[in-house]
Amino acid sequence: MTKLEQLKKLVFESDNSAAFIERDRILCRLEAEMADYTSGDRYAVILSKLLAEVSTPVLDCDYFAGRMVEGLPEEGVCSPSRLLFSTGHMNPDYAKLLKVGLGGILDEIKSNAAKINTPDALEFAHNAEIVVLAVRNLAARYSAEAERVEKAEMAAALSRVPFEPAYDFYSALQSIWLVHIVASCYVGSRDYAFGRFDEYMLPYYKQALSEGNTEAELDELLAGFFMKTNEICGRATHNYNIKPILPQSSKQYVNIGGEHPNELSRAVLRAAIINNMAQPQITVLLSPSADAEFNHAVFTALEALTDKMNIYNYDLVVRALINKGVEPSVAKNHTYSACCTFDFNYHSFRREYFAAAPQMFLEVIKSGSYESVDGILADFQSKLREGMQRYADLEQKRIGGHRQAFVFDCLLLSDSAVMCKYPDSGVSPYNALNYFCPGVATLGDSLMVLDKLVFKDKRISYAEFMNVLENNFEGYEELHGEILAMTHFGNDSDADEYTALVGKAFLDAVDELTLKDNFFAIGGFYSLERDNVWASGIGATPDGRLAGQPLSENQSPTYGMDKSGITALLHSISKLPFDRTATGGLNLTFGQKQPPEILEALVLSYFKMGGFHVGISVLDREELKDAMAHPEKYPTLTVRLYGFSEYFVSLPEWQQLAVINRTAY
Repeated sequence: MTKLEQLKKLVFESDNSAAFIERDRILCRLEAEMADYTSGDRYAVILSKLLAEVSTPVLDCDYFAGRMVEGLPEEGVCSPSRLLFSTGHMNPDYAKLLKVGLGGILDEIKSNAAKINTPDALEFAHNAEIVVLAVRNLAARYSAEAERVEKAEMAAALSRVPFEPAYDFYSALQSIWLVHIVASCYVGSRDYAFGRFDEYMLPYYKQALSEGNTEAELDELLAGFFMKTNEICGRATHNYNIKPILPQSSKQYVNIGGEHPNELSRAVLRAAIINNMAQPQITVLLSPSADAEFNHAVFTALEALTDKMNIYNYDLVVRALINKGVEPSVAKNHTYSACCTFDFNYHSFRREYFAAAPQMFLEVIKSGSYESVDGILADFQSKLREGMQRYADLEQKRIGGHRQAFVFDCLLLSDSAVMCKYPDSGVSPYNALNYFCPGVATLGDSLMVLDKLVFKDKRISYAEFMNVLENNFEGYEELHGEILAMTHFGNDSDADEYTALVGKAFLDAVDELTLKDNFFAIGGFYSLERDNVWASGIGATPDGRLAGQPLSENQSPTYGMDKSGITALLHSISKLPFDRTATGGLNLTFGQKQPPEILEALVLSYFKMGGFHVGISVLDREELKDAMAHPEKYPTLTVRLYGFSEYFVSLPEWQQLAVINRTAY
């Protein structure tokens, strides 16, 4: 059995009910011991003590050091301990880490703090020094253990990184991983992404090739690095049989591509195929005309990886950001850190808000009588703006909260390190507020039905139609059948214009928000799981959806309403105002694997029409149904959920059924 096979076996043998037991035992004790310690360095000291006590296991099959010790939580130990925690949801500045090391970052912070010379800045630098030295000591202990088990390259790297700059390809990966696991697992939070990985790792990759390493050797090393991301959470999901760890089902995203894809971009794709696990998600920022060779490699990899890859229309997103007033260099350096959510790379942590758009829409149409869709859209847009403004106001007023969240990972948010302030003070010149509109097709189809039956054909009065909704279509079965038989969004018809109108109203509301100069509202069409979990509390909608039934998912049509083929589907979805978005996602499902050339032609054509994002799934309904009945047969079966991959047998039943019910082409 190869080392990769051994590591993969360990992931599938891991226990989803196990905690990071060493961490929680130590923090449980420290919480009592330091109850009266109220100094401003409290959380830095706690992290330092934690890292000094945890063990440093190195397995024979490990490519890189950094592994959590797990075990079932016992009585008296809170798992997961929240004595230390972070907001997470960010792309650390790993390029800077590799260039100057934590030691260089600390020197910069201390210099900046001395110039600023305020109590807060000096305290920030003091905390930074405590945690940087704690990580340096952890690395030294790992180095000693690696030397003991005769892993010379690992021992040599950890004697220098992450405190010192990386000096080769291996040390760069080891530096990133140790920092990554401290942030994710010891401080504790989810969704630390790897940023523009192929850009900052390229010099080390080229160096390795020039020193005689083969592509195959480096592909294996990358695959070993990617395998580590699966060790954080095993096969746990965030909403079912939740693993008692702060990362929960943390997703790690590797962003590649953009304006200048390179040889490492292609190596990442090859390594991801070797790894072929739910983690990490490979996020491709695809500029259709940038590099034909890279494009071909992407779709060749997509044939193998399917649900483990996201593809974004890079050029479209850059234009949208520049139109919002984002500096072009920052716009071009954008990333995605999880769940199809936009990120200003290493400037700040990610913020996101799911607008209760379906609930607001029903509240609006039931609040009075309307004579046109224009009146509905105007009031709907106003209500959306009010709700989203409240969230924006709260985020913009957050000053200095949760300081314990940023004694470590904020050192890798460059604006915080420069200004010696914690990120939740809003210090960064680039703070993104992601606003999502769930159920956009449900709302568009509802608007279409009202316009045709009530406003134009006058088949039924507005008041009577509202009564139909209140009665959940009971007694109106013939009308209900007629509505369901109408052509809905997703069939390249006139019906699509209504969903586009809803999308425009949503983005208009986003653009009307009052924000500070350093905050940017980024709108998009995304539901995550709100299409199902919100459904039980939402009454019948005019599109024929009954109370409690799921809403439309992400940018997709309502389940089963796209009946005219995949070309018509993509034409419909491309009519959404994607030129004003930078977030959201589309799940495109096939009933069988497609050749790379078909996928490439399809996606590139969609992007030329103005499409924003594609995530591919291949769905075998009979296999999925058998997996529901016999989960023990399918431990490795993954499916695409909303913007990421999960193990099918780890999902709750309602979510398994939601996957099975998707339209498959």
